[in-house]
Amino acid sequence: MSQRDAKLILLESLTPLHPGSGRSSAYVDLPVQRDEFDFPTIWSSSLKGALRSTLTLSCNGINDAVERAKCRRKVYLVFGPETDEASDYASAVSILDARLVLIPARSLRGVWTYVTSPHLLNYLLTYMEVVNHGKRNDLAKLVEQVKGVVKDGTAIISKPDLLVSGNSIVINELELSATQDATLSQLINLLPGDIRNIASERGLTVVSDSNVQEVVRRSLIIQPRIRLGYATKTVSGGPWEEEYIPQFTVLATALLCREIRVDVDKKLNDWKNKDCKDLKDDEKQKCESELENFLRGKSSDLKNAGKVCDEVLSDLRPKSLFFGGKETIGKGLVKIIEW
Repeated sequence: MSQRDAKLILLESLTPLHPGSGRSSAYVDLPVQRDEFDFPTIWSSSLKGALRSTLTLSCNGINDAVERAKCRRKVYLVFGPETDEASDYASAVSILDARLVLIPARSLRGVWTYVTSPHLLNYLLTYMEVVNHGKRNDLAKLVEQVKGVVKDGTAIISKPDLLVSGNSIVINELELSATQDATLSQLINLLPGDIRNIASERGLTVVSDSNVQEVVRRSLIIQPRIRLGYATKTVSGGPWEEEYIPQFTVLATALLCREIRVDVDKKLNDWKNKDCKDLKDDEKQKCESELENFLRGKSSDLKNAGKVCDEVLSDLRPKSLFFGGKETIGKGLVKIIEW
């Protein structure tokens, strides 16, 4: 029986994304979250909260009260209990911060291209090592080759269509000397299906670590906002500015799973009383019986770390979720890609 399991997850933003960090005195009022090197990131607490919320809401959509109670209890077993039971046991999953790997950049040729750097690729290599990913060594060799070629003020590209005047590329209004390098085609082929297809179509550009922060900064979207009065439809608040990670950005995270660590037999009666208390007598009796069967059967599956990871990923249908702010205005939709 496995005691630990891990999955590498790539997040592809399907709409602009605002994992907010609160108000700021910097150049934008509401910036996105950033890592210790000032690159856009999504903190693990935001990711875990979004996953838990998505799965809980899917439970709430179940019409059958008994099935709804069983679904919620499964979420608590995997993600940890509610506040009133917080000291009873810990979550069976850990989620790492989502680190930037690929970001779209405006290109004078071809509208946009994916951009990365050796530093950003090292984020991915680190997480691949954490999960013992089978393609890690192949990617590491390619990254070493890239490091030996790309220099400050230069770029390498996967396709010649991006070139301007034969020997340069203009991305986010920055002009860099550029050459095509076959290594990048090999790198693209290592990526999972959807991201591989987009990178093949749009091209992949690798810039130096000295240039990548400026490229990333210029890729982020700064959107001015105002508030309108409900009755008059005139400005009643603002203006303020919000920062967004652009559509098609790819970030990497890892899902680390272990077996649930709770004595189900010891908690069984408490959970039956709590989960079934608001039901009518006949339905309550059915709920208690089925919940007991479920916990003695299904929960034993969750003693296997691999099953815990499977429960998190298999219940995400479709494989996408909203997180961060601005969900109601169509921001923050992210595709989950298990790699």
